[in-house]
Amino acid sequence: MVTPTLPAAAIREALEADDLETAMGLISHHERDVRAALEKAGAADHDYSGWQALLAEQRALLEQLQTARTDASDALQRLKGNRRSVQAYQTGSAR
Repeated sequence: MVTPTLPAAAIREALEADDLETAMGLISHHERDVRAALEKAGAADHDYSGWQALLAEQRALLEQLQTARTDASDALQRLKGNRRSVQAYQTGSAR
């Protein structure tokens, strides 16, 4: 059985370009490939090395996505704080 390949580079490239639709499409397609491969394999395939490598790749990508999500959340919080500061300044200047 052939273990599906995670298109990690293409997913990262799409994310870097802020093309979330493409990234999600790549992830969805990969998920379908994994499900199909697992259905074909059944219990007869006992060579898990390819699957373990795929799992490690998926975990690395997930970690990167979680870090990006945290960074985006932090940036949003900073923007909100800056907005409140500007509004407070403008309110103080209007007096």
